[in-house]
Amino acid sequence: MCGIFGYTGKKEAMDILTNGLAQLEYRGYDSAGICMVNDDHNLYIIKAVGRVMELKNKTNWIKLTWYTTGIGHTRWATHGSVTENNCHPHTSSDARFAVVHNGIIENHSELKMILEDQGYVFYSETDTEVVVKLFEYLFNGDNLRALRKLTSVIEWAYALVFIDREKPSMLFGAKLGSPLVIGKNKENAWYVSSDYKSLIGLVDEYITLEDGDIFCIENGECKIINRWVEFIRDKEHIIETEQIMELWDFPHFMLKEIYEQGQVLRNVFAGRIDFKTKTINNITLNEVVTQGFERVHIIASGTSYHAGCLGRQYLENLANLPTEVSVSTEFKYGTQFIDKKTLYIFVSQSGETADSLESMKVVKEKWGYTFGIINVPGSSIARLAHAWLFTHAGTEVWVASSKAFTAQIATFLILALAFGQKRNLENTKFISILTDMEKLPARIEKLLQTSDQIRLIAEKYAPYLNFFYLGRSYELPIAMEGSLKLKELTYRHSEAYSSGELKHGPLALIDANFPSIIVNGSWPLYSKNLSSVQEIKSRGGKVIGVIADNDVNKNLYDDFLIFESSLRETEVFSETVILQLFAYHMADVLGRDIDKPRNLAKSVTVE
Repeated sequence: MCGIFGYTGKKEAMDILTNGLAQLEYRGYDSAGICMVNDDHNLYIIKAVGRVMELKNKTNWIKLTWYTTGIGHTRWATHGSVTENNCHPHTSSDARFAVVHNGIIENHSELKMILEDQGYVFYSETDTEVVVKLFEYLFNGDNLRALRKLTSVIEWAYALVFIDREKPSMLFGAKLGSPLVIGKNKENAWYVSSDYKSLIGLVDEYITLEDGDIFCIENGECKIINRWVEFIRDKEHIIETEQIMELWDFPHFMLKEIYEQGQVLRNVFAGRIDFKTKTINNITLNEVVTQGFERVHIIASGTSYHAGCLGRQYLENLANLPTEVSVSTEFKYGTQFIDKKTLYIFVSQSGETADSLESMKVVKEKWGYTFGIINVPGSSIARLAHAWLFTHAGTEVWVASSKAFTAQIATFLILALAFGQKRNLENTKFISILTDMEKLPARIEKLLQTSDQIRLIAEKYAPYLNFFYLGRSYELPIAMEGSLKLKELTYRHSEAYSSGELKHGPLALIDANFPSIIVNGSWPLYSKNLSSVQEIKSRGGKVIGVIADNDVNKNLYDDFLIFESSLRETEVFSETVILQLFAYHMADVLGRDIDKPRNLAKSVTVE
């Protein structure tokens, strides 16, 4: 994963590139670099290990004139350690060409050996340097012809943007599997980026490149052709207007986004649920639920996978639809039994998750019906799916997900109710859930007022190095997501289990230094969970309960985090917010870099 940003126009490129990279830093922040070209045919490269700010600190001392074309990159290391030598942009051996790259070239080792036999010497450990030197080897005077040859040889995924020292107003590149967009403004300045949101405020319209596209921008004109067929695409979109991301009075974007979840739920419900008439009204939902699907298969990764696990509970319990959930990284390589009676749901915050996208292509190739639950209009999954629901979570700035998860599980609940109403869900149950959903935003906002109390518990447990997160049925996916948040933010070891599985092995780890967090709302398996709590306590373990305010067994827990009792279908939202706040506060107590945790990037665009 990484961020790509390119510019060609009439202004100095250096500040434009570094500012653009700062907008993309969520995609990778191990290192950053830029390369620019001027009319005197000079390339100027600046690289820095660490955040974009380290790169900006270097550029503050540099004065350049007439470097009006350039490319930039923020890196999330895949090939090679985090060093300036491995940092992009990478150059050809004659220093004529420079490239930035997102994706993974799976046959780079074989290509590197071929080039070494031709006398090429490599300074980095990256697959990207192989790409630019292979381009140099294939180049015969025509950039696009060489690029077409290059893309016929390299394998798997790439977004590539080149500059050419001898053509100082040119940007050119190609896209397969990894996202890339091109934007322009009224001043006829052109931008290239791996995320159109980084272009907000800079361009008036943009073009989303499709797989196989090759582009060339030169002298204020853009040409797009396809690697496989001869045609020029001309499909432009007006740039969306979005609020500039500001922290306001919050110390971190994560906390700000946790606090936005009440409004996020209102956005998810708007246009889909009429709370006055207690009906679900949505064209997409109506079309999907009337197609007679008999099964559902959910494919997702990470936080979205946990949302899919809860989606399974909703669909099976409310709609009587047998549902399977697969991790997208495994689905593509397993045995797929694709049939027309199954609805294949792909869940992704970015809509660009590489393994989910590749799995979707497999399903479509076998004539399966694909459905996206995604947050980004115009993303690759949105364009490829037969139908979709947008989650309307808004932009998530910090790396680990919070409000996107809440929006995803709310969308699954609406989907399950729509299917249930069509099938055999009792109307009284349907109405009771809708009635309680209407109260959810205010309930979440009230819960957020207990943040200081949650912090006190987080401070108490911050010194511990290992944690269990436990739950059952609806609450197991919430435990899984809570465990993931703790890992991502605090770097503490954490595992999630069904509380009923404790006695089948994990109980061996319990002692006074291994606390457990059990999610135990007021529903049928409540007593089963209490038995697990007693098993832990009898072995000297500490237990934090995430429990309803009417729980009569509060004294059984060492500590507890309370939410307002409601229906089992909606209690999970309160439990989610509590565990998000718990992870946030513990990370803050430990002094972690909360918005940009180590080794992670927001959008996983490599498989």
